[in-house]
Amino acid sequence: MFVVVIPEMSEERRVDVTKLARKVAEEGRVAIRHTRREAIDLLKKSGKESGLPEDEVSKGEKEIQKLTDLYIKKVDELLAAKEKEIMTI
Repeated sequence: MFVVVIPEMSEERRVDVTKLARKVAEEGRVAIRHTRREAIDLLKKSGKESGLPEDEVSKGEKEIQKLTDLYIKKVDELLAAKEKEIMTI
């Protein structure tokens, strides 16, 4: 059996890892917003094709926006927790 000893991260390395976590979180937010844009475009297109009333399309857009806000909030919460974990010595 091997035992590997990993030294503690320096403060500088912790800051670098935190920056990397922020970058990954921002990429997640961008992906969520991109998915929102695709979903709204699809909703509008299918709404026109099927003759869906404008108020139904509007309700769908609002629901998509609520889901987008929810998942971006989750990304932000996870980022905050991970930053705290990284910076804890």
